[in-house]
Amino acid sequence: MARITARVDNWKIVWESRDPDRVAAMYSQTGTHQSSLIARVWPELGRTILHGRDEIRDYAARGLARYKQLHFEILTSTEQGDRAAVEYRRHSNIDGGNPAYVLELIEWSRGLIASCRVFHF
Repeated sequence: MARITARVDNWKIVWESRDPDRVAAMYSQTGTHQSSLIARVWPELGRTILHGRDEIRDYAARGLARYKQLHFEILTSTEQGDRAAVEYRRHSNIDGGNPAYVLELIEWSRGLIASCRVFHF
């Protein structure tokens, strides 16, 4: 397992909790979250970037409702200043025996996520 900092560990724990309120609380009021999954989970939104805690909470509620189990196996975590690149395998009831490979680029500001870009492979 990769060595990770407390804030990356907290990020992992919060997403694995599947609690939309906790997920949204990690972001600044004006934080952004960008992912191709947004279009699949919330197609009527018409875009792949979320703006602000309310949209992030709504997306998390929709997306996380699909999971009965969720675990991130962190492969690498590289941080410099307020930026992190976290590479992991997502294990879940949806993925079965074929865990998804994911890379997230996270920028923090004052202890909260200012932006997150997610790449699913």
